[in-house]
Amino acid sequence: MNYQGSQLLPHPPERVWQALLDPQVLAGCIAGCEQFDRTGDNSYKSTVKITIGPVSARFTSTVALTDVLPPHSCTLQFAGQGGVAGFGKGEAKVRLMPRDGGAGTQLDWEADAHVGGRLAQIGSRLVEATVRKMSEDFFVRFAAQLAGGPQGTPDPLGERPAQVAVAAKPPVQWWARAVTLALAVGTVWWLCFKS
Repeated sequence: MNYQGSQLLPHPPERVWQALLDPQVLAGCIAGCEQFDRTGDNSYKSTVKITIGPVSARFTSTVALTDVLPPHSCTLQFAGQGGVAGFGKGEAKVRLMPRDGGAGTQLDWEADAHVGGRLAQIGSRLVEATVRKMSEDFFVRFAAQLAGGPQGTPDPLGERPAQVAVAAKPPVQWWARAVTLALAVGTVWWLCFKS
């Protein structure tokens, strides 16, 4: 399955890039995210509760960042396992382009994802609709984070806040190197998620 999307943000690319690098920001943007851990310089692991039609499961997902060109683009390789619910894996490319003389950013993403197990039996329309909604929710939350929404305020979408474990290392150099999102994103599986 192929997905793509675009989001205009009223912030310069460097600010968007830094937010994408922040595991706490990303964990707060992914609906159903219960845990988000940095496992290496360019790798992450998360637990996300997802419901697609009659299938509800916790997915343990990994994301690895490659082709990182700050603050312009990166590629996310993701894989998620949801037990009997099935699995998802794929790749997403994220690009940031300056707009309005550098005062704004256009965030473009495209992802190719594959699902198996019960997820594959649900039907592509339902999976696509769920992924689209998760992506839209991610960007609504991400835009709110960029706008400086206070941490710890009630989640507008009713999800419980994520517990984030971040290694005591310098700020992540690329989880925005990630997105997503799940976007991941991440986006789709970041979105096995994205994300």
